[in-house]
Amino acid sequence: MADAEPNLRQLLRSLARELRYRDDDDHIELKSITSGGANYTSTLHLATLTTPGLPDLKLFAKVASMGVNIRSKANADNLYRTEQVFYNKLVKLWDGFQEKYQVAEQHRFVFPKYYGGSPELGNETIILENLVAGGYSSYNRFKSVDWEYASKAVEVLAKYHALSFVFRKEDPLEYEALVKDLEFTMPEIDPSMQGLWERMLGGAVASADGPQQEKIRRFFAQDGGNNLFKKYHMPTQSAPILVHGDFRPSNLLFKKQDDGVQIIALDYQTVHTGCPVEDLIYFIFMGSDEEFRRQHYHQLVEHYYLQLGLALKRFQLDVEEVYSRKLFDEDLKEMLPYALVLGVVVLPVVTVEAESAPKVDADADVDSFLVTPNELFASRFRGLVNDLVKWGVI
Repeated sequence: MADAEPNLRQLLRSLARELRYRDDDDHIELKSITSGGANYTSTLHLATLTTPGLPDLKLFAKVASMGVNIRSKANADNLYRTEQVFYNKLVKLWDGFQEKYQVAEQHRFVFPKYYGGSPELGNETIILENLVAGGYSSYNRFKSVDWEYASKAVEVLAKYHALSFVFRKEDPLEYEALVKDLEFTMPEIDPSMQGLWERMLGGAVASADGPQQEKIRRFFAQDGGNNLFKKYHMPTQSAPILVHGDFRPSNLLFKKQDDGVQIIALDYQTVHTGCPVEDLIYFIFMGSDEEFRRQHYHQLVEHYYLQLGLALKRFQLDVEEVYSRKLFDEDLKEMLPYALVLGVVVLPVVTVEAESAPKVDADADVDSFLVTPNELFASRFRGLVNDLVKWGVI
């Protein structure tokens, strides 16, 4: 938004006073940055607070950028509200559980340090520690993940999912209230959104090999894109939890250390009540190519379930009691078609060049979401469909 920086600077001044830093402009450095096409719901900013005698405090801020033309159609109000709920409520609760059970530091789910923000409509703001300044970086979204990175990422995902099961155990009434509050919702479909979906599907079908195209059309003809998108964002009967909803390399920062890779998840706007397998499928198919899955798909699925069991054990929970292997396998089978929906809706954004990324600022309309498929998308999408055909999913 046009007034993002003045509002953000005011928040930074308040934070500086709270932390006993100087609050004048000479001691608050602020600059805007770009995500290179990885983020399109917020403007991004780096800030540094300086004061003689105190260490420089390096911060990262995101400010809502969607204009009024598109907020309601994209359900953006709910996205921004959800992230406020996550940082102001869930982080404190979940870190409290990790403290209560004395989970060792190396086994904890790590949240980025939250310094505050604003829920003001149209200028929703989140201020976090600047992890990049601490040596973290983003994985190249144009490359498939490798085993070292992917195995660590699903370990982190398992730790994240475990916290929902712990929450349900520790405070079932509060958990049920939050699960209800964060149910997945979709805005009412209007002709412009239906037209957007049809163009997205057309671009994906055109990128597929000839024999695949009819299978794709037939799959989406059964329920329609909108119904399928909603279906796969709903919890199964087995284990409703608070899923991340956008767990892919662009939303994970990593740092290589002597003992391996450290990964911290970001962007909690899409947290909602769902099924654990939803996040797992999302990460695998939005982060990898056909060759990686040929080598590691089953290995990665096994690794996730193993890590979920280990994470739950640290909270004195038995994975077989809260999410048995039988239920997990059933969910995986039921949810695998979700990969094709993601291939049409999300994969174009994952593979888009920075200069062609969606721009959904003040003047944007729904057409701003439309991304022209490129060759990387076509290759990744064909591989995704190949796997689903080979496994008898479509």
